[in-house]
Amino acid sequence: MRSRKKVVILGANFAGIACARRLSAHFDVTVIDVSGYFEFLPNIHELLSGVKSADVLRLPRRRLVETLGHSFVCETATEVETHAGYVETASGRRYAFDACVVAVGGVNNTFGVRGAEQFSLPFKSVDDCVAIAQRLRDLVTSGKNVSVVIIGAGLEGVEALGEILRGYRNHPGLAVHVVEGSERILTGRDARLGDDILQHCADFPVTFHLGESVASLTKTRVKLVSGRSLPSDVTLWTAGAKPSPLLFSSGLAPTANAWAAVTPTLQSCVAPAVFVVGDAAALPDPLSKQAYHALDMGAHAAGNVQRYFDGVPLKPFSRGLELGLIALGDVDTYLTVGRRIFAGPSLAAAKEIVFQANMARLDPPLGRSPAVGLGQRYWRGLHRLALPALRPAALRKSLSGLRVIAG
Repeated sequence: MRSRKKVVILGANFAGIACARRLSAHFDVTVIDVSGYFEFLPNIHELLSGVKSADVLRLPRRRLVETLGHSFVCETATEVETHAGYVETASGRRYAFDACVVAVGGVNNTFGVRGAEQFSLPFKSVDDCVAIAQRLRDLVTSGKNVSVVIIGAGLEGVEALGEILRGYRNHPGLAVHVVEGSERILTGRDARLGDDILQHCADFPVTFHLGESVASLTKTRVKLVSGRSLPSDVTLWTAGAKPSPLLFSSGLAPTANAWAAVTPTLQSCVAPAVFVVGDAAALPDPLSKQAYHALDMGAHAAGNVQRYFDGVPLKPFSRGLELGLIALGDVDTYLTVGRRIFAGPSLAAAKEIVFQANMARLDPPLGRSPAVGLGQRYWRGLHRLALPALRPAALRKSLSGLRVIAG
């Protein structure tokens, strides 16, 4: 009997799990990740206000993977040996592969700013946001004035700001400072979107410092390159991500600061048996680092792994329509469809429905544990966030306020 082809998947979040779901159990598939839990990262900002809890945003990776007939290894991958065809982990174990799918995402990037690693709180995981939420609660319940500094006004920074406003804008001593190196927020998106958010925030205790870079951090201050110093009881670092060191150390990326270059078929430019997907991949035509793209890339890579083994031409990845749902807490929600931008509180229901649908897609409620998880997510999320906005009276009111920002 011919042995099964071995496939190793590194990383088990959106792209990695999507790939595993599409790979047949006829392959010998091993999924490796340092954490035992999949995390729905697009909604971790909701932990800051308490409308989501950590358990609702997590799924056990071992169950997700083993239900598919694959194997899960909870370890840190330290090297992809592309020529010999194996992945080595921190324990020294080696996992041979005939094809490897790399879906390791990125890591927090503090750009070498002095004090950033020590005195700021990262915004890259459920645990990160749980720590921020606890710090905010402790500060507010102390009854003292609270100064929050958010470094970075991209998607993460804006959604973090929204949840802080949802939870604490009525606290009389709250002051929020948002520092952004660009001259506007949400760089790379239509300027009218950022302008609308700035207009909303004029009603709240929020100050934007645009075109400002951070020089250094201490426990209680954020010093800007301009010389200005901001008081800070808690500093959130949402200023971006950089490639996993694994890409460079394994020869998949040319420098430590580069993502792994891939062909249009998601095949590594330096190792034909390796496919790179999700945030780790640098396509010839750059793609925004969004969860829905990662899901599509993971599923597409699985199909190309099958074609690679069959010795038939691989198919180029075709990006879907650029979509986005951006929440400013309970103040407003924005839907971007290509170049069109819509806004209105009722769109919060759409964001919650997307979350619920994708979690159910990744963990179908076919057994007791997935079914219980679905029920918990529904009552804690859909019932709390989506259904109130969809009640007839609320829906009529919110739909009347639905706006077209860019058409």
